[in-house]
Amino acid sequence: MPETGYQVLSSEREEEVHFQFTPNVARNRWNHIEDLDTFFTRIYLYHQRHGFICLILQSALDLLQVIFLLVFSLFLFYCIDYPVLFRDKPADSNRVINGTDKVRLSDVFLPASKCTSKFTIFTYLYMIPLLMFALFRLMKVFNVAYHYADIKAFYNVALHIPDKELQNYTWREIIHKVIEAQKEQNMCIHKLDLTELDIYQRILRTKNYLIALVNKSVLPTNFNIPFLGDVIYFSNGMKYNLNLLLFWGPWSPFENN
Repeated sequence: MPETGYQVLSSEREEEVHFQFTPNVARNRWNHIEDLDTFFTRIYLYHQRHGFICLILQSALDLLQVIFLLVFSLFLFYCIDYPVLFRDKPADSNRVINGTDKVRLSDVFLPASKCTSKFTIFTYLYMIPLLMFALFRLMKVFNVAYHYADIKAFYNVALHIPDKELQNYTWREIIHKVIEAQKEQNMCIHKLDLTELDIYQRILRTKNYLIALVNKSVLPTNFNIPFLGDVIYFSNGMKYNLNLLLFWGPWSPFENN
């Protein structure tokens, strides 16, 4: 029986198959969020304040409000010639005061060089806190743009809600979508399934702490005023300062807890 020889058929062009695994960036982007309180609160505010553009506009208008207050107050104090406006002196020094002459705006408004030349040390002391507050507002605009850009992406990618359809969803529907997104994104690692109560507790944690401190009389709100007796005082400024001391500041006792 003749022997049969087997030879390996070699192809002139060997093809290699490469397998490449790419991670699902959208799925891992919001995995294990450390500060869920802030994250869920921003999701709530993003919906209630009608999206990214409205949030940016609100912060920008707050900044313009401070700038307008500073510029307009300086303009009223230093850039208007009030004697000319009230006809105590003529606009032209060579003319005589005449009650029938019309006062033009160009006669009343002073040039910028004359306005700044009238500045005193008290003017600069007045400008410094307002400029610092304007700088704070400017930093807030960038902070809102940075953080809420991520919330915008979360709505668009994880919740599958484009900006133009945001107003078609109620907050209850948003919560249900967040609960469904937890199964894919695994935002909270403490438990696999989120409930509506979990989300509400995260959003209202700071307010609940503050209410408990007031109810337990840890934070006094009653003040005794002579001849008036006990008066309850809890203004927005006091509330802001308490939040700053207890929750928002760098050395806050309840920070991220």
